[in-house]
Amino acid sequence: MKTVKEIMTTHIPAIYADSELTQAIDELHQHALFCAPVLDKHKHVIGFVSEQQMLAPLLQSSYFCEGKVTVKELMTDTVVSVSDTMSIVDLAQQMQGNKPKVYPVISNKQVIGLVTRSQVIEALKQDYLSCSVH
Repeated sequence: MKTVKEIMTTHIPAIYADSELTQAIDELHQHALFCAPVLDKHKHVIGFVSEQQMLAPLLQSSYFCEGKVTVKELMTDTVVSVSDTMSIVDLAQQMQGNKPKVYPVISNKQVIGLVTRSQVIEALKQDYLSCSVH
């Protein structure tokens, strides 16, 4: 069975707690993501930020032309991460229900990639198709 390491992406957005809101938005869009981990300078995950969390402060700041907003002001510090050695079956089971759609992949306390629900579904689809060929 495939592991998370085999399907994850290693292109991680560079979003830090002191990143300005528009920088974080640009990083998400460059990586075609709607959420991402917030990193410290050692690539340790210290939080998570999503477009949903960005909407209200962006609306408020753009309407009232208030000062700059940093990621630290809106990120959540509760992060659900996975190991690169986790099987995709275990991850798929963990993803069922109202769970995150994107997980940071951690090895040696550092983020080494991201895995999305879409990647897990595609990998399981390939396994499913290989079963129906036999």
